[in-house]
Amino acid sequence: MKKGADASRTFWICGVHPVREALRVRLPGAREVLVCREGLKTEGLRELAAAAGIPARSSTREELEKRSGSINHQGVALLVEGDPYFPLESFLEAPAEDVDPLLILDSVQDPQNLGALLRSGCFLGARGVILPKDRSVGLTAAAVKVSAGAAAHLPLIRVGNLVRAMERVKEKGLWIVGLELENALSLYEVDLSVPVALVLGNEEKGLRPLVRKHCDLLARIPRCGPLQSLNVAAAGAVALAEIQRRRSCRRAAEPP
Repeated sequence: MKKGADASRTFWICGVHPVREALRVRLPGAREVLVCREGLKTEGLRELAAAAGIPARSSTREELEKRSGSINHQGVALLVEGDPYFPLESFLEAPAEDVDPLLILDSVQDPQNLGALLRSGCFLGARGVILPKDRSVGLTAAAVKVSAGAAAHLPLIRVGNLVRAMERVKEKGLWIVGLELENALSLYEVDLSVPVALVLGNEEKGLRPLVRKHCDLLARIPRCGPLQSLNVAAAGAVALAEIQRRRSCRRAAEPP
């Protein structure tokens, strides 16, 4: 599966673990590694870079911070050029397990939340993440760092019209479930045995009305304590874990 070809876009991946994972999977567009702190944590990074054909050079802390725009770099940063997003149609046509859930993010704006959702999605078997170009955070250095390497594994698709993308996802046979706070079925009562796309809304406003209208059904995570809601990244992790738990139980009940 090929990514887009906007070579004018550049961004930095900062932090030992995110850089190590990007080098290990040979992330397309990786161009240069800067290292300003040699030690046990950065040991092996130069060898990984060399194996991937990427130059790695020593840098001062000042240069690394100026070029990467980050002070939370752990002494290493990787320059990536080009478009980090996959085209929607190429993604939908690529072979995938029908049981792998898909994440759709409606106007999530905090890079920390995006990074956490990428990490949870990668850990819990998501097949990819779709997000809109407008009113939404993109793949920033902060999001990549929080993802702890997941951004190098999980396809990220950015679209101009989220509702139209949802319709294309439906055409591929996925059942679209939007997460809401109230006036929705309990997530524990929803049939999650079918291929599912899980829609998560904005941190403050939730799902936009048109996005909500195009969901096949709405579900909520039942509240057991005094707080009214979960952070969007936590809600996504809970829902993905429930999807996988339900499917694990189903597989265990199937005859050998």
